[in-house]
Amino acid sequence: MMCFVVLSVQQVEVDSGVESVQLPFRTTGDLPQDVRVEWMDRDNRKVNFYQNGSDQPEEQDQVYRDRTEMKKDLLRTGDLSLTLKHPKATDTGRYSCEVYSSEKKIQRGKTVQLKVKGQSCLFVSGCLSLVVCL
Repeated sequence: MMCFVVLSVQQVEVDSGVESVQLPFRTTGDLPQDVRVEWMDRDNRKVNFYQNGSDQPEEQDQVYRDRTEMKKDLLRTGDLSLTLKHPKATDTGRYSCEVYSSEKKIQRGKTVQLKVKGQSCLFVSGCLSLVVCL
């Protein structure tokens, strides 16, 4: 038996300041109960980790804690899309999702390139006075 995994790259662009952005990934429905779904960022940090029927927030990198959400019925529907809340310019980059079987073999995969548009601003407050005496 031969298995092939095709990683496709999809572009998603969003303005900074929006409430959330969805990183899309749809696959066949009726996934087995024992699958693991892992979303990782460009630095190989765990963005979201799903196992045993629910998200595992303790497995997430702190940068993404309380900022991600997946559909509740993802095993039945095959909708493995990830919602990233409050995206910011530093979230720009490549995100990959991999679906593992109980034998830890990759079953499916998807790569999404996220671009969060907007500017990063540095605000400096204060007052500068110049006094010239002649």
